[in-house]
Amino acid sequence: METVFDSEEAAKFVGISLDDFQQRVTALKVPGWKTGEFKKSVLSKYFEINHSEGFDSNVIAISNQKGGEGKTTISLYLAEALSEKHKVLLIDWDPQANATQLFLNDDVTSIMDYLGYRGKKPRNIEPLIKTVAKNFDLLPSTLELANLTTPYERDDFELLKEAILPLRSNYEYIIIDCPPSLGLILENALICADYILVPIQTRAFSLQGIRDLYETIQKIQRKANQRLKLLGAVLNQFEGQKALAGLAEGVKKYFPVFETVIQRRESIPQAQAKMSFLSKIDLATMKNFRELAIEVKEKINVQKN
Repeated sequence: METVFDSEEAAKFVGISLDDFQQRVTALKVPGWKTGEFKKSVLSKYFEINHSEGFDSNVIAISNQKGGEGKTTISLYLAEALSEKHKVLLIDWDPQANATQLFLNDDVTSIMDYLGYRGKKPRNIEPLIKTVAKNFDLLPSTLELANLTTPYERDDFELLKEAILPLRSNYEYIIIDCPPSLGLILENALICADYILVPIQTRAFSLQGIRDLYETIQKIQRKANQRLKLLGAVLNQFEGQKALAGLAEGVKKYFPVFETVIQRRESIPQAQAKMSFLSKIDLATMKNFRELAIEVKEKINVQKN
């Protein structure tokens, strides 16, 4: 049964004075503000908890509501680069299951059976995790995830967050490959994540939808996940300097832009076609993702300090 605090206990849990706590819960209308009883999970959503509870991983959502922006490519090879020095879990949180199909030929059990959606009892997802390389694990997806569409209960927005809580002390980085859409699946990822990274192809029309995504992030930060921080946008499949400056300036209206730019290389689709790690196909291109991994870690360190 979930822990429930009274106001004084809740103030101690979130690490602020009782007066400050009461002012904030009233202003934010935190569930429980009228009764004076607060669920632990609710407090974790609305407050930056001052103790880690052993959950020491950095959870990064790779998200852009438009399709074709390279979310899975960035997720795959950023995770591969990070796994060279860190323990990494890649969560395929897209019903298309592209990352899953690159590594697993056999049928996999649907995560939908484990989440506790529509009143089902949640189950430990750890048995679903597959090790695909040293320091690199995968939580696979299936098409059934597309059924996660309509919230039936308030807790349906936190299904992924609750599912990975027992795993957070097992990994230094957890990468979530998000679907190309707005909705309950994406909101689960953003409520679960500590950081968000936005891939954008270097084409003018890739700016379409950026404002909607920005507004969704702001809504999540304001109402459901105050710890969510924006790492920035990564310009992807870059081919020439001509379009870069104008595109970067357009993106900067909403997101900071990474210095590392992912170049367009034939070795990327080749690695995916061969179901191989990029480091085994093209070390030069892998170097590009290692540079991105270094910048991601630097940005996270700045955010934490």
